[in-house]
Amino acid sequence: MNDALFPSIDVHAHVGKTVANNIGQSVEQMLRRMDEGGLTQALLSPAAADRQVDGLRDTQRMNDTVAEAVRDHSDRFPGGFGLVEPRHEEHAVTETIRIVDELGLLGIAVHPMLEGYYLDTPLRVEPIFEVLDDRRSFCLMHCSPDPGSGESPAAVRAVVSKYRNVTTFLGHAFLTEKQLKEAAELVREFDHVYFDVAYQSDPKLTERLVSEVGSDRVVFGTDQPFYDPAAVHHSVLQANISDSDRRNILHDNARRLLDGRD
Repeated sequence: MNDALFPSIDVHAHVGKTVANNIGQSVEQMLRRMDEGGLTQALLSPAAADRQVDGLRDTQRMNDTVAEAVRDHSDRFPGGFGLVEPRHEEHAVTETIRIVDELGLLGIAVHPMLEGYYLDTPLRVEPIFEVLDDRRSFCLMHCSPDPGSGESPAAVRAVVSKYRNVTTFLGHAFLTEKQLKEAAELVREFDHVYFDVAYQSDPKLTERLVSEVGSDRVVFGTDQPFYDPAAVHHSVLQANISDSDRRNILHDNARRLLDGRD
């Protein structure tokens, strides 16, 4: 198979380093990793649970880094996600507005389990998603099989059922059979929610997602640098699906959604 026939947009690609294990990458390292893995483009997002010693200013610096990379490498990064801390309360709302209106980013990435809050906590979460919904923004939403994580499919439902103008990429929502089935129900029920194939390397799993929801509801993500992007890429290229399905997942679905925003 000629990989060059299948351009890609990685919707789940992080820059920065996590506090817990100091794993991460710079923008330059990401570009090298993409080239090595045959990946065409990526939507950047800050590493979840990154440095917060300096509070809101740390968050702003991470968002500025993403916005600068999108400006400087627009051919490789057609968009990006910011990060907000709901614990910053009204300042998180202000930063969400800055992310979209001033920095020109797509929306936000959320990973509640690592960031210390719960998606189904309306007081903190809803003001942020009201901003996103008004602007028809995007959200990269990490999902966990743990019902107490704050990002389980049930917690995700509390947000996506209410904010239907927010295009949502649901990351690694297939780590258990129960999580996969519940997440598939969300994708089938809400046309603004998409499976993201990040954090796996099994072509059979890619095939399963296509069989569950159709290739037009699955997007390519890797969760780099926390997972090998080339391995996730392989899981799509080697899956027993049609070339049309492959193009949908790797590129066309994300491109259509980005074009629809313009």
